[in-house]
Amino acid sequence: MFMQQFCGVNVIAYYSSNIFAEANFSEEQALLASFGFGLVNWLFAFPAVYTIDTFGRRNLLLTTFPLMAIFLLMTGFAFWIPTDSKAHIGVIATGIYLFAMAYSPGEGPVPFTYSAEAFPLYVREIGMSLATAVLWFFNFVIAITFPRLLGAFKPQGAFGWYAGWNIVGFVAVLLFVPETKALTLEELDQVFAVPTHIHARYQLKALPHNIKRYIFRRKVPDLPPLYEHEKNASGTLVGDPVDV
Repeated sequence: MFMQQFCGVNVIAYYSSNIFAEANFSEEQALLASFGFGLVNWLFAFPAVYTIDTFGRRNLLLTTFPLMAIFLLMTGFAFWIPTDSKAHIGVIATGIYLFAMAYSPGEGPVPFTYSAEAFPLYVREIGMSLATAVLWFFNFVIAITFPRLLGAFKPQGAFGWYAGWNIVGFVAVLLFVPETKALTLEELDQVFAVPTHIHARYQLKALPHNIKRYIFRRKVPDLPPLYEHEKNASGTLVGDPVDV
């Protein structure tokens, strides 16, 4: 919930007209560009209806956090392009729209879905209430601080600040956020029963393994499963989370 605000989406949503005006858009262009940001944000939320239960909550976050960081840096650096160049306006708008495309299927819908699953049933109402309170508190924080941040850091520094938080979000999800898609209540209990330090240690081992497999397309042996409900193809349990 914290990262849904500090990924930077709402500073763009709330102050997009100011940002585009800072980029030397005309008043009419700034309003149209702001409308375009909202439209892109809305359209690219639709893929999450399918991917959140197939690709997974954790995978969506791990994929989109680095992309959001890259696109925010792209947007911030574009302010150094000379204002008399057509690329100045084009790159800024493109960076913001690409950021919205990455945010909408990932950090947009996942926090509410994940928070609704993460708490045990006996405290779920209180837990979800606190999670929502965290979200709106930090929404207030970014809304009240962004004008001063923009004035002090300029657009380049302001976008770089939130790009840095997206890297923090990636690391936090990698180490501390287990996958919950398509799990029963009993399986969720098993997942959250694994101590955090064991989960973090396992994921640090899994990161280079997954980069080799899914990015470089290399054949690598499967890692032992972390949770009791994970089985091999024959249906027998393999691995114990305590031994990972």
